Amino acid sequence: MIRTKFVLLTAAAPMMWAASTHAQEAAPAAAPEEAAIIVTGSRLPGSDLTAAAPVTVLDRSEIDATGATNLGELLRELPVATASASDSAGRGNGGSATVALRGLSAVNTLVLINGRRVLPSSGDGIVDLNSIPFEAVERVEVLQDGASAVYGSDAIAGVVNLIMRKDFDGLMIKGGYGISSRGDLPNREVSATFGQKFDRGSFVFSGSWRKADGNLIADRPISRDPDWRSKGGRNFRDPLPTVAVVQGLPGFGDQEMILREGVGQAASTADFRAFQFPGTGQTGPNDGINYWQYETSASDIEQVNLWFNGEYDISSSVTAFVESSYNRRTSLGYLAPDYFGAVYGDPIIVSANNDYNPFGVDLSVARTIGEQPLRGRRQSNVTSNTYRIVAGLRGDIAGDWTWDLSYNHQNLDQNTFGGEGVLRDRLIQAAGDSDACRAANNGCVPINLLGGPGSITPEMLDFISADSYTRINASLDSVVGNVSGTLFALPAGDVRMAVGAEYRKDSFSVDYDPYSEINAFVARSLTPDAFPPSRKVSEVYSEIAVPILEDVPFFRQLSFDAAVRYSHYNAFGSTTNPKVGVKWRPVESLMLRGSWGTGFRAPSFTEAFGPRSRGYQTIVDPCSGPNFASLPGCGGRQAPTNTTGAFVVSGGNPDLTPEKAKNLTLGLVYTPEFLPRFSLTFDFYRITKDNVISTVSRNFILEENAANGSYADRITRNADNFAVTEIIATRENLLTQKIQGFDLGLDYTTEEGPFGRFNVRLDVTYLDSFKQPPAPGADPEERRGTYTDELGTLAKFRGTGRLTWSLDGFTASYAVRYVGPVENMGSLLVNGEHLRAGSYFQNDLVVSYLLESAKTKFTLGVENIFDKMPPFLEGNFANGFDQTTFNSRGRYFLVRVEKQF
Repeated sequence: MIRTKFVLLTAAAPMMWAASTHAQEAAPAAAPEEAAIIVTGSRLPGSDLTAAAPVTVLDRSEIDATGATNLGELLRELPVATASASDSAGRGNGGSATVALRGLSAVNTLVLINGRRVLPSSGDGIVDLNSIPFEAVERVEVLQDGASAVYGSDAIAGVVNLIMRKDFDGLMIKGGYGISSRGDLPNREVSATFGQKFDRGSFVFSGSWRKADGNLIADRPISRDPDWRSKGGRNFRDPLPTVAVVQGLPGFGDQEMILREGVGQAASTADFRAFQFPGTGQTGPNDGINYWQYETSASDIEQVNLWFNGEYDISSSVTAFVESSYNRRTSLGYLAPDYFGAVYGDPIIVSANNDYNPFGVDLSVARTIGEQPLRGRRQSNVTSNTYRIVAGLRGDIAGDWTWDLSYNHQNLDQNTFGGEGVLRDRLIQAAGDSDACRAANNGCVPINLLGGPGSITPEMLDFISADSYTRINASLDSVVGNVSGTLFALPAGDVRMAVGAEYRKDSFSVDYDPYSEINAFVARSLTPDAFPPSRKVSEVYSEIAVPILEDVPFFRQLSFDAAVRYSHYNAFGSTTNPKVGVKWRPVESLMLRGSWGTGFRAPSFTEAFGPRSRGYQTIVDPCSGPNFASLPGCGGRQAPTNTTGAFVVSGGNPDLTPEKAKNLTLGLVYTPEFLPRFSLTFDFYRITKDNVISTVSRNFILEENAANGSYADRITRNADNFAVTEIIATRENLLTQKIQGFDLGLDYTTEEGPFGRFNVRLDVTYLDSFKQPPAPGADPEERRGTYTDELGTLAKFRGTGRLTWSLDGFTASYAVRYVGPVENMGSLLVNGEHLRAGSYFQNDLVVSYLLESAKTKFTLGVENIFDKMPPFLEGNFANGFDQTTFNSRGRYFLVRVEKQF
């Protein structure tokens, strides 16, 4: 699992990465004074392994000990990672894997490869970790502090830096297989790594293939059925069965009636019975559809990853280097079939003159189109190709000054097939007057919505359906240059400085299918704002480290460092972000540290320029209440009291400005001399964010408009009855967030003895406060210890622990993961209180044996030994649990064989 070494070894440039690797190999507990080390969040090489801000480091042996098969699963184990999703996470997942830190969304965590930015996989600005070759990763470093002064945008909650294999000599072949205790979710993986060193350079090539099958949400006990009445909860099925629910039948008025079981075609009102859709506290049968029987929890996924790294000494002072990678990912996940009905604001009228309507009157029909074949269902069928190449030079100048210059190009081509979406206008035509349908000469086929399952024929489906797809092309081009070295010497040591510059160009374009404006019922895409051709960023930075005192009473060491970065965006203007840090060792075994800095996050392409969509949602209109006359925004008029919903327009806003943040970290590192190989770390953190990009609540818009007349330009009302028909609720810079907490880390390794060597590692994070207002201008509310759809699980305590034993060629590692209980803010109220989701313990065991004579390593593992399901969340319609923190895979077995030549 996780071993936290507050050894910060980040590569901002290949020269620095090489120095970091050397230091890591040199000594895990201490380094020679002259060793050059790169500290995560800094571009200055130094000699101290411990810096002013904490980092979690996972080397390759620790990665293998977790049993993880991809980066998403691996980073889910981190206590500081509060919202990491993977391809085995939940509902309709597109096969991507993301990571988020400190309870903030994933866009606040910067992902790097060898210290360089990674191209996002979507216009949301979020990096897909599955696009990074997992087997080529040498170690993972997670900076738990802001770093905008060093890296620029997005490094607010922290930085995940993936250090790739570089120094490898020989050939290694690895194969693995995993499967759940239920016999599903098989995972196959094969990889090969080949490297060679020679007099003037080296290279490493790694190739891997992985294929994993998915499963349905209903395949697990936690998510058998969204009807939770048996658990004391609500009925969250959809009121849209696979046969017609009809309103307007002669003699029944607006009463909802459903076609009886076994009836192949409606011929009289006797073929119908009352539709049963019980509410909270009610008993009886449920005609609603269990959509979890159709939707995938884990996607089918197949990946091919290639990685190459090489360097060559052009001269004694100049080295050329290149990094390149290719990832191809295909993934397939399903949602329930298409549906329609007045309950979602899309009533479909079956005309009195429709061929299949024997009742002589117009009927309003609601139905799920269960006849859709797999290809026709709503799906996320993704094919993604990601290319990356970095080339550059690094070298030495006079004295200890070094330089590097690199060019980074990345490109993403991603196609998503969304199924054969049903076109609303064609469905209306096919359900209307059948003679008019046939006379239209556009291929219209009258549709039978009043028959039993299978009454909608393939010919009928063909007319009302069209392929739905999205095509994304994105690229990143950057040029980075750095120079660092010693300015002069002070009695306490050298004053070191680094300066550098970066020019970056990000491009993003998206192409939708021709029917995107009409092919979905709940979210119909409207005319989008044009994406700008590119986003251009010019940045310069400077960093300095000053040793102040050394080897004087109570000041074994005192040092100060500072950095500042200036960034100019062609779309959002300029920003300057400083950071300062202090390290103080009163005695050799104790170090006190602290850092403060500002950060920012530029709006993503989608946030600023994304297409707008229009969907029907429930509302609470104050003008429908009894006190409407006292509300200025109601203008003395009362809307219908039965108004329960309206269309809501959401999407991008080109007027957004960057989010801003302030980070404070204070902590200590204790390594007592009387207990070698023991370390204790304790850190306090605080993050304050302003201008947080979010969407105004539709009901907040209505409340503010009614109370004082604001937001009038965002509300459309019916001219006759004053009912709300449309609300515009696009993204804005709205909120503030204040987060603070504590991190604790313990690590102890025994001496080698007759019974081998033991290592104990414990990492705990405590969320002391997470405050965010529910709406603009409102007082902040405490979210600590709660679950919400927006923020996920914000447990007070999270922790991971691992006990590892090694003897000769045997290694056994037992791990425990803990997530504390939370109040489910999305649940129903029982006695005036929300329901709670319980705590979660997961136990894992991985055992390996290295047969030295054959250079072969065998690994067996069991993840989630006791088959623990995620905590149940009443009201979570997605799958009944928090898929950003847990998965429902259950007990899982794995086997691996690794052979070196």
